[in-house]
Amino acid sequence: MVDLNVVALDIHGQPVVDLTRDEFRVTDSGKPQTIAFFRHRDEQLGPPPALGPNEFSNRSRANVPRATLILFDLLNERFGTRGYTAYQLIHDLGSLEQADYVYLYCLTFDGRLFPVHGLPGPEDEPAPAGGAPWTRQIKPLLDSAISAVTQVRPVDNFDPTYRVQLTYAALDAAAAQLSMVPGHKSIVWLTDGVPIELGPNRSDTGDIVDFTPLLRQMSEEFDRAGVSIYPVRQVLLGSPEGMGGPGATGMGSVYTLNQFAEMTGGRLDGGKDVGAAVRQAITDMRTSYQMGYYPPASYWDDKYHKLRVTCTRKGVRIQAKTGYYAWEEPPGARAEQAINSAVSTKFDASEIGLRATLSRDPKGGHTVRLDAHISAHDVVLVHEGNEYNGELRLGIVGYAQGSEPQRGSVIPLELHLSAQGHDKALQQGIEVVQNVTLREEIKNVRLIVFDRSSNAIGSVTMPLPTPQGKPN
Repeated sequence: MVDLNVVALDIHGQPVVDLTRDEFRVTDSGKPQTIAFFRHRDEQLGPPPALGPNEFSNRSRANVPRATLILFDLLNERFGTRGYTAYQLIHDLGSLEQADYVYLYCLTFDGRLFPVHGLPGPEDEPAPAGGAPWTRQIKPLLDSAISAVTQVRPVDNFDPTYRVQLTYAALDAAAAQLSMVPGHKSIVWLTDGVPIELGPNRSDTGDIVDFTPLLRQMSEEFDRAGVSIYPVRQVLLGSPEGMGGPGATGMGSVYTLNQFAEMTGGRLDGGKDVGAAVRQAITDMRTSYQMGYYPPASYWDDKYHKLRVTCTRKGVRIQAKTGYYAWEEPPGARAEQAINSAVSTKFDASEIGLRATLSRDPKGGHTVRLDAHISAHDVVLVHEGNEYNGELRLGIVGYAQGSEPQRGSVIPLELHLSAQGHDKALQQGIEVVQNVTLREEIKNVRLIVFDRSSNAIGSVTMPLPTPQGKPN
């Protein structure tokens, strides 16, 4: 299935939340496709579910359900625009009412990501609920960060090819960090831009350098990580740097930034309003439509395919990626990649809702029974004939202090539900029971669920119950 995250906006830029499957049209390489899966996704956190004795859930407020990363691009901004961008950040972020899942980094002059307010790391504890947003302290935080990074002397005129390579490497590092957060994410990129092409007078070899292949490769990495780019171009219009296009030789290029936005499902460069871009990115991450279709087998040809998503309702503007690479992948490659990522994170993924319990074998030993319920509302169940079919993959991981996690093989869970079974699953969840044999030192167990159709993932971590007769 080709999975699409689609944002629908009205003429005022506000989300449209009542569209139906029949109002969307999808074409792949110019040919209409049948939408096999469709749902409206609202990622507002609801109240945690009621749990039974010794039952655990991944729908708690300690998780990070989405993320908007703001990247202040000092590397590619001129001296004049750096100060203007800093002023806008302080002014616009300071008034944000909610900033729980908003993060700010600087792209330094030597190509590093410097956290002003970074994503939580393995040892970080969740921020307490109900506190003032971190953005209330944006001025001292940003002033301190800029003071730290400007100790490296900025070089405005070093080789443009090297500058582009540094920029793309930093964007790749940002996408890698965001890939640890489940669901769809966004990068609001505050920059003067980078070129799509260098003329012979700007390249180090005297040849024309085309960065289009590198841009498309980067866009694919963003798509795999579920990241959309929202560029905010800070360079002054009419300046030499502001005249960039497909053949630009200057450092600024509207074309490059718009290509990133289009190929990742972000919003095209809309000017220098940082606050508007951040608010729009936050809104788009909270509510969107998810849909998928099955292209013909011949479409998986290792080539780039153009996509177009439209809506039949008047006055609705669609924001979605404009293409994808139809790479042929070994069976199970995406599931392995997603589960490997979920193994190494501290926070549980909450795209797919999970409830689970662990119980020890009454006869003793190192075998435990895992009972879980997977939210049927959060996975793809395609109605085909008299059945609702889905393809899930499970991973069960044991953790012990100071040793490598204990992993078993990926477990396939093929779903073929009757209409009655589908209704029961929607009410009670999809039941899973697994017996797991663990090493003696294992203290915690994590269940990971991956949906092959939607690329959604969920995980829940539970402490291992103490054996009977032993102290806690």
